[in-house]
Amino acid sequence: MKFTLTIDPTVTETIVTVTAREVDAEVQAIQRLASCSLDSASSPAVERPLRRLIGTSGNDATVLEVRSILAFFTKKKAVFAHSSNGDWRIKARMYELEESLPTGDFVRISQSEIVNIAAIKKLDLSFSGTISVQLKDGSRYYVSRRQLPAFKSKLGI
Repeated sequence: MKFTLTIDPTVTETIVTVTAREVDAEVQAIQRLASCSLDSASSPAVERPLRRLIGTSGNDATVLEVRSILAFFTKKKAVFAHSSNGDWRIKARMYELEESLPTGDFVRISQSEIVNIAAIKKLDLSFSGTISVQLKDGSRYYVSRRQLPAFKSKLGI
């Protein structure tokens, strides 16, 4: 495949021209890429859910599958992903995570915590005015009073 890019400051709209003998796998891949770009350009608010993150711990870095993360939390102005194999520091901010995580899979429970709904083992409603959330690995988080209505709504309580 040959690729030519021409930068022209007078152009108001990007034009993609593909010249090929037939519609093969490469041409189909270019079509998919172009249609994704058009979709995101016409509706910037629609984004794909986040699927992977890079987490660091000391000198180690790993790719974290978002669905395997039990919770996100902040500590000393840093954001961490809590998974079954430890806590990993990530570069994203909490508001960025809240906007890009799969909508039905995660819920914000406080200013500094987001939990994976599938990781919830049980809820303790005995505390007055708040809910204690126990995850499958035994870790415990608390729903803030500010987030309580949204939390209950998301879980259908």
